[in-house]
Amino acid sequence: MANFYCECCGMKYSDVRTLTINSCRNSPTGKHKLYEGSEKEEYICRKCGMKYRDICTMTANICRAGGKHQPAL
Repeated sequence: MANFYCECCGMKYSDVRTLTINSCRNSPTGKHKLYEGSEKEEYICRKCGMKYRDICTMTANICRAGGKHQPAL
């Protein structure tokens, strides 16, 4: 079964519908945004290039390029 992640906070859901109807603490719109990339063993921030093992840890940290880290596809 596939997992679906929020691009803004890294929360994991088993279906897209549940992800998109719930609130997100990091999103500018207040709603989760679907991460459209595939599940990986390592995620890279598209703004600064730092590597993380999961999206949740990545998006919880401040990026040296400004704001929060954002996972690359």
